Amino acid sequence: MLQWILVAILVYVVYYLINKYEKKLNTLNEIIEINRSEINANKSKLDTHHEKIQRNKQKIELNQEILSKLKD
Repeated sequence: MLQWILVAILVYVVYYLINKYEKKLNTLNEIIEINRSEINANKSKLDTHHEKIQRNKQKIELNQEILSKLKD
């Protein structure tokens, strides 16, 4: 009898944790959908900044080459 009570308690705990997890997932999905346009805008900004970073990296490398030649 005690075994069945423990099994029932464990089943209830698992059920409770699954429901709690599903509620959190639903909330996060709603937040993501609400902010979808901002997320996409930030992704495009990242792409443009990545291009700028690459250009700056090339300029820095060129400047370092020039400096090393001037030191010699």
